[in-house]
This record gives sequence, C-alpha cells and structure tokens, in this order.
Amino acid sequence: MGRTGHTVNGRVVSFTWGRGLGHVSRQIAVHSELRGLGRDSLLLTERAQRLIDDYGFAQTVLPTDADSLVGEPLHGAGPTADHDLARVLVARVLRPDDVVLHDVTVQRELYERAERLGCPQFLVHRFQRNRPDPPDWVSRHTPAIGTVYLLGEPERQETVHGVRVLGVPNVVRRLLDDRSPWPEDTRALRIAVVAGGGGHDDAPGFLTAALHGIRAYASRRRAPAGVDVLVLTGPHFDGAVLVPAGMPGPVRVRPYLGPAFDVYRHADAAVTHAGYNTVQELVRSGVPAVAVPGVRDFDDQRVHLKAAACPSVLVAEAEEQSVAHALTELLRSPAGPPGRTPRPPAREADGAARIAFDLVAATS
Repeated sequence: MGRTGHTVNGRVVSFTWGRGLGHVSRQIAVHSELRGLGRDSLLLTERAQRLIDDYGFAQTVLPTDADSLVGEPLHGAGPTADHDLARVLVARVLRPDDVVLHDVTVQRELYERAERLGCPQFLVHRFQRNRPDPPDWVSRHTPAIGTVYLLGEPERQETVHGVRVLGVPNVVRRLLDDRSPWPEDTRALRIAVVAGGGGHDDAPGFLTAALHGIRAYASRRRAPAGVDVLVLTGPHFDGAVLVPAGMPGPVRVRPYLGPAFDVYRHADAAVTHAGYNTVQELVRSGVPAVAVPGVRDFDDQRVHLKAAACPSVLVAEAEEQSVAHALTELLRSPAGPPGRTPRPPAREADGAARIAFDLVAATS
C-alpha cells in the first residue's frame, strides 16, 4: 500500500480553514462516516467553528494562516499567525498512531509533524485552478501523502507519480434534522439568501444584490402574496446587511442556523453563492436557485455549477437586475398554497462514505 501501508487504529486528524464553510463541511461529512466506522476524530481549525461543536467533534484552534500551507502561499502572513506556537500545539495533540486527512489545503505544521511521526497522510481534493495535476503537486510538495481522493471523479483509479489516486463521488454534509426555519402558515414566497461562511470580501456585495434583486422581482407582481426572506450571512460575516425599503414582506437576518434546519428543502427559491458545499446542497434539495459565483484565488465556482449540472439553478451576476431576471425565469409558476409538501430529500452523494471506508481499510 505504499506510504499508507502500516497498521494504525488511532484517531483521524484534520485541519480546516477558510472564510467559507466548504472545508469544515466536507470534513464533518467524512468524519461523521469515520465515527460510524469506529474511528475517533480531532479537527484542528484556523478559528473556532460552531458547526464542529454542533456535530460533536473535538476541535483545537491553531494560530495559523494561509501562508502556512505547504507549497502554496496564498496570502501574506496574518497578524494572528504564530507558527512556533502552532508547532507546539500540533506536537502536543498529534500522536504516532494517528492518521492525518487533509482537505485541499495542507497545513504546514500538521504535515511536517505527521511526517516525522510516520503518520499515514491522505488528501481530499476538489478542482483548483492552480492544480491541474493533483498527483504531480503532491509528489513535488507533499510526498508523505500517499493517497489523493478526487471528488466528483468516481471512475478514476490509478497510481501517478507514485501517488495513489482514487476518484470518489462528491461529498455533502448530512443534516441532523429537517426542520423548517419558516412559519408553517406563511402564504408568502419563501426565499433563502445564503452567503456560505460569509467571510469573503464579496459577501456584502452579494447580499445587497440579492435583496435588491428580490425586491425588483416582487415589484413586478411575480409574488402576489409577498415574500418571506431568510438571510443567512454566515458565521464569519462581519459587515452590515442593509435591507432595501419597499420589501413586500419580512426579512430576517441570521448569522447561522444549525444542522437541525434544512433551509433549502423548505424554501421556494434560493439566492446563493456557488461554493462546492452549497452546490452539493442545491443538488440534494432540488430547490430553484439563483447562483451568484464568487471570486476566489484558485477556486472557480462556475466549474462547480457546471460539473453538478443543476437543472434548477441559473447563474447571475452580483447585480440587482441580473438576480431579478434569474428569479423571474426560475419562478414562472407561483409557489403553492400554505401546507404545501416540501420536496422529498434527494439521494445524497456518498463520497464521504467512500473516503471513510477506504481510509479505514488502508490503515487497519
């Protein structure tokens, strides 16, 4: 089995970072499956994540930043970065019988400590513009990683540059319940506006365009009963949400809803960014959605949308009329009466289960 060949039965340790929720959502999905297979977990995080607590996983915050990533400095070192302290914390928590599962990015202190201890290391990878050949990147920058799981490429299975490559279906985080955040008796059109984690610079502009676009759509008498808008800014959003005058219904702004709520399945429509995790949730729910792709350093949210081939999702720009036009196209038939039955959940992608099973098999 190459670099993942010795028997290990300890925890699986991962690092999650970012201003969105894509990394932490994927890790929760995989670690939930690992828990079902009897493996304990520890998540190292760039910042405390309420979502991790809600799923009952242990987490340790590292004073790190994007510049600590092996082979791929994304930004300058942030003022809160303390790599010496990060090395001490990783050395304190990582054990020789642990397994390390990275998600797209590779945290320097974790990778180097795991390499010294001989811990098997794996990498979950999705599309990145700067990594057209993930096995080549791994062999050059992180040769201690023995296996790369390629999301959304289930037909791929090979060894390249000495790296085992296993394609798996996409990963989506399972919810803990299917509660609706809307009142049961509302007759208004339920629209969810979701900014993912909310920590990216384009979040304020996206939220403004979404709300103005919804108002413009409703003003054209496309929503005779009005709209009931739920805005999820994301837990990392630190700006202000300015609700435009003339909204034909309530606008409730929340930073976060826990995994007991299935926002998309109970919505009549959604306006969202198009991160990896969001796209998988849209596929699962089948909700008509306007996707406003964000601008990222190496990610490409339009690629996620194209790969998912969502028939009920239209792409719009972060501009009022573009959002309004897309909503008009999506919702030519008004929403049903009160008491309508929510869409049944679609079959979930099982990439997380495939990863967990393979990782356990490779290290047991």
